Amino acid sequence: HAIQLLSNAGQNDPATTLREFAENFLTLSVEEQTLFNTQTRRQIYEYSLQ
Repeated sequence: HAIQLLSNAGQNDPATTLREFAENFLTLSVEEQTLFNTQTRRQIYEYSLQ
């Protein structure tokens, strides 16, 4: 759900999008937060190898 919010941001103001994401992220379960963090770290690592 958090990733959807970021990917659907479109032309919205980046600061507003990030604020909304942070507020939404805090409402996620610990499991969802952990999954998001793990996936994001994996993507950053893969990107850094390119």
